[in-house]
Amino acid sequence: MTGPTEAERAAASRWLARHRVDVPTMTDLPALRLGFRAGARPPGSWRWFVVAILGFAAADAAFYALDFLPGVRGAELLESGFVFFLVIAQQLGYWLPARIRDRQALARFGTLDGPPRAAVTGWFFAVLLVTFGGGAALAVTIFVTTSFRTYAWSWLLLLALGAAVTALQVTDVVRRPVIAADETSRAVDTAVRQHDLLIAMPGVYAVPVAANLLFDQAEPPGYPPWLVGYAVLAVATQVVAGVGQQRRLRAALSRIGGEVHGRA
Repeated sequence: MTGPTEAERAAASRWLARHRVDVPTMTDLPALRLGFRAGARPPGSWRWFVVAILGFAAADAAFYALDFLPGVRGAELLESGFVFFLVIAQQLGYWLPARIRDRQALARFGTLDGPPRAAVTGWFFAVLLVTFGGGAALAVTIFVTTSFRTYAWSWLLLLALGAAVTALQVTDVVRRPVIAADETSRAVDTAVRQHDLLIAMPGVYAVPVAANLLFDQAEPPGYPPWLVGYAVLAVATQVVAGVGQQRRLRAALSRIGGEVHGRA
């Protein structure tokens, strides 16, 4: 099993310093958990970025190939579909390497008893409801009340993909065991969970449909104001949820004093 690199140790130290945590000694456990999340690239992580890029290209090509299916109005396919796939590729490019590092840390350091000290809050659920529930409701309404059915079901398809990726990330945060060797590294575990929820940002999946208005494409008549309002509400709710998660992250790190522990 590969231990943390010096780049990961340095990145983890900088990340903690930005959150006003003094770390005179950076040991292996927090370096494994925080290094990649702080911007360092562990050995082999490039493979997952290649997978994400290839996945983006394949998904984008497959989506616009729907234009060739009978009954599909190609002009109504969301021109901003590629933005959905860019977001998904970015999310998976972060989540997959981070998950591998977490598994390596778990295999080496084990877990502590007790439930994780991080939960999906009401505001985060509100973001999910507005982004995916609200978007689905709008898409179904467009499908039923207008002739823009290709627009509606293609948007529903993209929302479903975004919801699936978000579900993977959130499920991992909720079900992941407490990877810690002591109470201090438990605090790091709690902070990492909040950080991962911050990165998930489901509200961003509402932006492409509003950005679609910038392209030269027919829109369902009467719906552009609703689409813009939907995107603004989702982003605003995401900001509120993100502020709360950032506060909980800092509260978790405030339990750390002096040294971040974990067996070297």
